[in-house]
Amino acid sequence: MTALNRNPDNPNFLHPNKFQLNFSRVPNIQYFCQTISLPGLSTSEIPVQNPFVELYSPGEKTVYDVLNITFMVDAEMKSWLEIHDWIRAMTFPVEYEEYQQLGKLNQFTSAARSFTPQFSDGSVTILSSSNIPYFKFNFYNVFPISLSGFVISSTDTPDTVITADATFRFTYYNVEKLI
Repeated sequence: MTALNRNPDNPNFLHPNKFQLNFSRVPNIQYFCQTISLPGLSTSEIPVQNPFVELYSPGEKTVYDVLNITFMVDAEMKSWLEIHDWIRAMTFPVEYEEYQQLGKLNQFTSAARSFTPQFSDGSVTILSSSNIPYFKFNFYNVFPISLSGFVISSTDTPDTVITADATFRFTYYNVEKLI
């Protein structure tokens, strides 16, 4: 875009239903994920002393919002149980041996992750209008902080899809342009 031409190079809009979620630790979520709320980020502001007007300078730390997803609960509840078991093993509510099983819960754990089994890396890939990977959000040191319950009811029809929500914290993310 030049000063004489204010038209964007690419006038296409981002499509809200063209994405892929990948977590090495919870592979069933990829298939059953319905929505993702990509986290924003913010920084604080530092007041700068001035006798005339209030001035501010950018803060020193970036604060990331949480990563929220909504997913369908499959018939064997694998998508829900993967996150449930992850949270339970991190917090070992009954005995310390549960934490020892944390690394074994993840069949895709690499040797580098064996010392920090509570974390996983993940990514969200945004696809173009022609389903070509366009942007990739790489999340580092991800761990779940909440998993919603779900409602089952005898008054629902068999076509009703049961969904659940999960919230994740992470250290940071990078955005990578793929094409």
